[in-house]
Formats: sequence, structure tokens, C-alpha cells
Amino acid sequence: MLCYNTMRSSLDGRETNSVMITKEKQTHITQQHLAGLYKVMNENGDTKSADKLLQIYQKMNNQEFMISFAGHFSAGKSSMINHLLGQSILPKSPIPTSANVVKIKSGRGSARVYTDEGTILEYEEPYDFDIIKDYAKRKGSIKEIEISTKEAVLPVGCTIIDTPGIDAADDADRLITESSLHLVDALFYVMDYNHVQSEVNLHFLKKVQDYGIPVYMIINQIDKHNEQELTFRNFVEKIKQTFDQWGIHPEIIYYSSLIEANALHNQIDDIKMKLFSMLDTQRDDLFNIERSVNQVTREHKDYLHPAL
Repeated sequence: MLCYNTMRSSLDGRETNSVMITKEKQTHITQQHLAGLYKVMNENGDTKSADKLLQIYQKMNNQEFMISFAGHFSAGKSSMINHLLGQSILPKSPIPTSANVVKIKSGRGSARVYTDEGTILEYEEPYDFDIIKDYAKRKGSIKEIEISTKEAVLPVGCTIIDTPGIDAADDADRLITESSLHLVDALFYVMDYNHVQSEVNLHFLKKVQDYGIPVYMIINQIDKHNEQELTFRNFVEKIKQTFDQWGIHPEIIYYSSLIEANALHNQIDDIKMKLFSMLDTQRDDLFNIERSVNQVTREHKDYLHPAL
């Protein structure tokens, strides 16, 4: 991992009166801007936001493009990632830990497990997820897992993030404030066909949209659809009406099935094409440090002035 002493040393002599980025600076975030914000947040006792700025600093230095997948715990999110990448990288069942953020990239062929205590465990390919799960059951302190595959499943400098499944409003809030969403450049949100209008989903999507993160919706498991009960056209219209009522405007809404490849309306191939287009030709347009910084400064404002 990048040594953060460079950024910390740049704090010497820096002064700033505000944590909010001015419009003039929004398109020109520099290390000095991050250093000033970092100093203010630490002085205000908000170490969580300060730590996030260090992560953004690392992302900026590495020019690391990140796409995150989130969604309801039963929506098939991890299976979706495996299918799109053409590799069984993620386990079918979740790792029993509250954080459970998994980052995937191409690299040296290892799984690195970061614990809350600062310990790093490393397993070389072929690693066994059962060992990691067993560790989580016994210790329960896994903060993040980073998988780098020898297979070139992703372009250099690109990362896919698998986030914890959302099952309740608390999960949604925790995912926004405690996961890696402040680092992502775009989000694919996977929804179960039967839970699209869940308030938990809508609550999360509304908050993510308020942060300005581009959202690409995937309504999965459309093999559950029964045309005799409701036409697919009417189903799509109901979805649109619900999103409009909540003021949610995804970039694209996809419909998919991993079970029935030939299911009518299945857009799984379109999703894969879009994902790799983003990773290849669109990454420069989507890469956005400014939005990441603004998200963290907004969280810092909430820290200073919590809602009553």
C-alpha cells in the first residue's frame, strides 16, 4: 500500500478556513487541497473522514479506476460479478463479517485479508475461501479482502469492488458511510426481481444519487417473471413510475437472468459489454476524484452538525 507520510508531511504550514471545495477548485483537486482538508478533519476529531481522504489520495496517485457492485443480499450480486468476469472469483456464500468488502484486480495472484487490528494475511493462488471464512467465524475482524488474479480479467489500473449485501435500512446507511463507496467512479446496483420497490433499495439509491455517483441498475432474476400475471411492459412501466416518484434517475436500467440465458428480455450480454466499455474506453471520462472528495467533506459536515 502507498505510504501516506508524503501527504502527511505536506500538511506542515497549511491553513484553511473551510472543508468545502470551492467551484474553482472542483476541477483541479491537488495534493495540497487534500492535505488542507485532511488537517481540518483531524483537528476536528473526525479521523474516519481523514482516513478516507488518505484513501482518495492513494487512488489519485495510482489513477485507480473503481467500479462497485452493491445490492440486496439475495439479488445474485457476487454471481453476477463472477459471470461478467468469466471467472469464479467470489464465493457463492458471503464471508461472515460485518465489513466484507472485496476488491478484485489483475495482479500477482493472491488474496490479501486486512483485519481491523491492522494485520494482513496473504494467501497465494489457488487459495481456499473456506479458510478465510473460518478465520472470519473465529476472529470476526476482517475489514477488507483484496484479490489480485494472475488471469488478466481486468485492465491494469482497474478495480471491481463487491460490497456487503443490503437487507435493512441500517445496512444501507452503513454501506454508504463505512465501505469504499467514497472511492468508486460508478456503481452497478443489483436488485432482485421481487424486491425492486423495496424501500431499503430506494433509500440507498436515493442517497447514492445525492452523492453524484453514476448508477447503473440491474434488475436480476427476471426468469421469475410471469407474463400471464403481469406483462413485462407493464412491469417496466411500474419500475419507472416508482423511480420517478422517488426522484431516482439511473444512467441505464438493465434486466437480466443468470439462470436462463435465453430468457426473453435478458440483457446480460449488454451489461458485460457496458462494464468492459467503462473499464476500457470510458474510464477517463468516469474517473472522478472531485466527487469522492465532496462526498467525504459532506460526511464531515454531518459529523460536525449531526441531525437531531
